[in-house]
Amino acid sequence: MIKFLSFRICAALIAMALVPTVAIGQPAPQPDPGSVSMTAAENREVVLSLADVMRQRFAFEERGAAAAQEITVLEQSGVFQNARTAAELLSLIDTQIAPLVNDRHFRVRYMGPEVIATFSEAPPSAEEIAAYNDEVRLRGGEIPEVRWLAGNVGYLRINMFLDAEPSTEKLGAAMSMLADTGALIIDVRGAPGGEPAGVANVIGHLVAERTPTVRAHDRFDSSASRTFYAEPRSPGFANKPVFVLIDGGTGSGAEEFAYDLQAIKRATLVGATTYGAATPGGFRPLAAGFAAFIPMQVVTNTVTGGNWESIGVSPDIAVPSEEALARAHRLALEAILESAQGVPRAIAEEGLASLEP
Repeated sequence: MIKFLSFRICAALIAMALVPTVAIGQPAPQPDPGSVSMTAAENREVVLSLADVMRQRFAFEERGAAAAQEITVLEQSGVFQNARTAAELLSLIDTQIAPLVNDRHFRVRYMGPEVIATFSEAPPSAEEIAAYNDEVRLRGGEIPEVRWLAGNVGYLRINMFLDAEPSTEKLGAAMSMLADTGALIIDVRGAPGGEPAGVANVIGHLVAERTPTVRAHDRFDSSASRTFYAEPRSPGFANKPVFVLIDGGTGSGAEEFAYDLQAIKRATLVGATTYGAATPGGFRPLAAGFAAFIPMQVVTNTVTGGNWESIGVSPDIAVPSEEALARAHRLALEAILESAQGVPRAIAEEGLASLEP
């Protein structure tokens, strides 16, 4: 995952990624919080700074204010004062504060004072963007697997939905490789997320016309509020069956991908219900080397007017995660055979016959 860049880039990007230790722009390696000693005064500073950030930046104003008040009450009651290390304080935050916030993107991490000192809300420099793009390129655009399955079914694995030039290039190359397949399986099981624009880039290969996906509302910056659109991209798969594999590890932007396609009835979702994290945001600095990932925008699908927060995205066909690919492969071949003739039909029949009963 993307994790070797400055906190400056992390602060500048609004991302949708649920993995606790990995998010776009998050630096690595990180200090061991178990080896960092904490005093009661430092614990107080961290917790009260978290209350301030919740009050000032949380996506839902009333909920943020209420959570901040409850956090302050907990701090005043002495809940956090005896934490001896950063790890112990993080554990208390997870058990005492996270349930109050009640958002699956929220998390607090210890990054160290040196990293926190690099925080800036200014746009990243050209050099930082170039470094980010270099890492995306060296990670294959977070598209680790492209292959043919028996019967001429395409398979594409996506780890992260990134709106970065190298990712867009790798996606186009992958789709070109699969252009002659009769159906497409896109695997986002375990995928932690990405960006709405990155999601729209992928959906662009699956639709024939400009298609709105989600609306992101930012109560702090109206200029940051926008509707995202999937623009038709080449090669296109608009007329081919599409199956998306999901599971409980599918989170955030990857969930948006599944949710958007389900909403426009463009794909069949196969697997298990997803994680349920829908509110994008970014890291904000706290005291004493801590940072909090704060949900800062409200995302709604343009068709349903809702999202998947806390409930996840339900599959159209429910099967255990480990069985999802085999099930989708069979369904894809059956979909091809509904209209295929000649050589494409013969190849699909051959593929179906090769599958286990």
